[in-house]
Amino acid sequence: MKQSRIKNFSELPGGSVHSAVKRLSEKSRNPNLGLLFYKLLPFWFEVDELERGIKSQHSAERLASILEKVKSYSIRLPAVPCQKSFKLKTAYRLVVGMGYPSLLENGFLFHHTYGVPYIDGATLKGLARHVLLLSIQEALSERLGEEKPLSEIEKFLLSEEENFRKHRFFEELRNREVEIVLSEPSVKFKDAHITFRKIFGTLEKRGQIIFYDAFPEKFSPDQLELDIMNPHYSEYYQSKGQKPPADWQNPVPVKFLTLKRGVVFRFCLDYEPLGEQEPELPEYAEVLLRTGLQNFGVGGKKAKGYGWFEP
Repeated sequence: MKQSRIKNFSELPGGSVHSAVKRLSEKSRNPNLGLLFYKLLPFWFEVDELERGIKSQHSAERLASILEKVKSYSIRLPAVPCQKSFKLKTAYRLVVGMGYPSLLENGFLFHHTYGVPYIDGATLKGLARHVLLLSIQEALSERLGEEKPLSEIEKFLLSEEENFRKHRFFEELRNREVEIVLSEPSVKFKDAHITFRKIFGTLEKRGQIIFYDAFPEKFSPDQLELDIMNPHYSEYYQSKGQKPPADWQNPVPVKFLTLKRGVVFRFCLDYEPLGEQEPELPEYAEVLLRTGLQNFGVGGKKAKGYGWFEP
């Protein structure tokens, strides 16, 4: 295969791809922000800037200027047709997808087609599942007088049908009500261990509730803002403990992208029964997801108050 002779940006001919993409990006009034954030941001720098090298701080400043230019456009996303839906708004900043690599060092989750922030359906399912798992652990602790590890309870809930019904936890929970932790007003599920398997599935059967990706009801680039973290002991972390965390080390500010407080999200659930219709299952799933969003949150930096939702 013939290799390109071009080794750096300055070797590109006049009217190069870089210049063309830069002009097109600058003219776009409603760009796909995911494409811009991950692929096109380097084209907003001049060639000589790229060759000198760009730092994450420069990328953050350039991104802020881009968001300021395009902040006037907005998208009202169509509602996904589903059996159960509800809305909640961000109670503080939301940051999802920080682990994705980007020019800012930290990523952000944009939908690859629509270019808007969203919350992955698998994340929402995991959150609702965690709420019911904690609730069952709480109920078993009261019955048995000791706290059982979540891993042991999860193994019981996912086990094959025959082993599931023979397990001692099955009789401890059978025909009893389990209060959903932190639910307000208080909600109780009867036979919560059986409901868990129906909603979320087991190693043998799929779950009967579908958790869709959640999108903002209306999105504008104005809803995005840059936040900052300021690690003080970068040399300690970079040396993996070889250097002590000392106060004479310089803090290194790192900016990252977030979604503002007050953005309304629409959450959608669907029901695909495996047998007899049980219309209460979508109701239960909504309780679990609402409780999780309002009390545990999603995304990164939850311990700092990010990712929580409110009615």
